[in-house]
Amino acid sequence: MRGALAQVMNWFGAPARPRAPDRAGQVLFDDRPPASPPTRRRLDPEPLPPPPARWPEAKLRVIGAIWGEGFLGPGGAQEALTLAKPLGLNQTHSVLNLGAGLGGATRALAVESGAWVTGYETDPDLARAAQALSEKHKIEKKAEVKHLDLANPQIRKGYYHHALALEALWRIPDKASVIAALVGGVKPQGQVVLTDLALGAPSPSAERAFNAWAQLEGVAPCLTGEKATTALLAKEGLDIRICEDITARHISQTVTAWAAFVEELKRDRPSRPFAIQVVAEAERCMRRIDLLRTGRLRLLRWHAIRR
Repeated sequence: MRGALAQVMNWFGAPARPRAPDRAGQVLFDDRPPASPPTRRRLDPEPLPPPPARWPEAKLRVIGAIWGEGFLGPGGAQEALTLAKPLGLNQTHSVLNLGAGLGGATRALAVESGAWVTGYETDPDLARAAQALSEKHKIEKKAEVKHLDLANPQIRKGYYHHALALEALWRIPDKASVIAALVGGVKPQGQVVLTDLALGAPSPSAERAFNAWAQLEGVAPCLTGEKATTALLAKEGLDIRICEDITARHISQTVTAWAAFVEELKRDRPSRPFAIQVVAEAERCMRRIDLLRTGRLRLLRWHAIRR
């Protein structure tokens, strides 16, 4: 991983540092129980219509080239389908997809299973871009993406047969209200699959590494541990059947995607604006992978049933 990303950074130089998050990159830690396979892509895919203000066109091009259209991280459609496999989706099901991002997973689930999938995304710019992509592919009704207001998270109660929440919580300070809305939107006996970043073993010396990563993410991560998230899910009436560490799979998917992308770069050197964003994304991934490999950060999967 470092070899491929270091090669990218050597080609193009170090990126300009992004502006710090509102809380100056501070990472919030809390592990207490709560009181309450890649395909080849062109390096310059067509831009999303319209490019959101917080997501420059060059950045969207880079993200699409590395991870695939509609995805913000590794795994792509295949990972979304793998995570959803226990749900046994078909055309009679309605599905809630929290953490929709640019809607890649929302559309993949709708197309492959025939289910009616509604994506919810807390970033309004991403939500608009995701819905534009669904309209572009003419599946805006079967794969609709909506903005979820964190100040007042509203999801139709008891409407969805099942739910997936894909890395939707680690940026959110008030996880309890979002989890309550998520679980409340699922019918009794409906299944919930959730993935999220969690703190690994406590390590005061890791603070600098976490904050450097946070700067590159452009948000202040609000990280909890496995026990805290599990307790929140159980409090809202979920019967937790599985809690699995999928960190190794996530790292492997990241490495594979970057290796393929570097081969593309060798064949087709990009423009300078594109290259600047490539370097920024490379450093972000490198910081995150370092935390995952040292066990300071983990990616977990929960599978639960609503009582």
